[in-house]
Amino acid sequence: MGWSRLVPVVILVALIAGTLVALGGLPSDGEDSQGLSSFCPSTPTARVASFDWGFIALENASEVRNVPFVKFSVDPYGRTNVSTGNVTAKVQVMVLMACSYDGKLLWNLTLSGYAWAYDGGKYGVKANGTALPALLVANTSDYLYVLVYQTTPRSYSEFRNYVSINDYFYVLGRNGTVREFDLGRGFVPIRNTFLVSNGSYVLMGFERPQPDGSPMSGYVMILNGTKVVWSRLFQMNDPSCLCYVIPGWGRIDRNGCAVFGLYDGEGRYCNGEFTYVANTTG
Repeated sequence: MGWSRLVPVVILVALIAGTLVALGGLPSDGEDSQGLSSFCPSTPTARVASFDWGFIALENASEVRNVPFVKFSVDPYGRTNVSTGNVTAKVQVMVLMACSYDGKLLWNLTLSGYAWAYDGGKYGVKANGTALPALLVANTSDYLYVLVYQTTPRSYSEFRNYVSINDYFYVLGRNGTVREFDLGRGFVPIRNTFLVSNGSYVLMGFERPQPDGSPMSGYVMILNGTKVVWSRLFQMNDPSCLCYVIPGWGRIDRNGCAVFGLYDGEGRYCNGEFTYVANTTG
């Protein structure tokens, strides 16, 4: 069928102690945010996509920000107390910036996460740091698509439930945000994410777990440019298939027909019709 299975760019940001960070917005045309220069750096950290009008790059920066903070404390009786709030500090952030080929900054989008701490009591583990978001990107000739989702320290996935920063899916162009999809937030971070493009159509999906780590739901979206061609939320109580279990891969062809992995088969979409195909066994 002439499938295109492009490898997406994955930017998984490490947990960095002492940095605090929250999702920023795009300025209007000609306006700089957070005091950044009106010119792009000559050597940005990473160039993620190029277009006929310029390119979009990723840059690391530091800013003074008020950010969410969550702390788990274990008392002498073994009970875990949760406290939340905000702190203000100079923190490391990630900035997606659009640049013209003559070096002018067209817009920027600042991305960040939250601060956390864990106190296991008198004889328990004590730890703290900052969880920064993960980014998944793909592009067509006109737009950059960015899936931004919050992460947690490996041993403390429950922190996600107490952080009031949602996950987002952006469509970005020359003038900034063209479309923004609020994906909400769950008890723990989303997982098994995928985002691929064949140059015109884009396929995005992820799995949302339950607090114990078992799958709760799956979500898949197909876009053509800025138009949502098809999207579906797969719930765990669907008797027709285990479609809420998303392994984390997909591909899409030049006609917008897509295939993506499921726990015991494949999901297939083409020309307005979704089909579940179960694995065959010998």
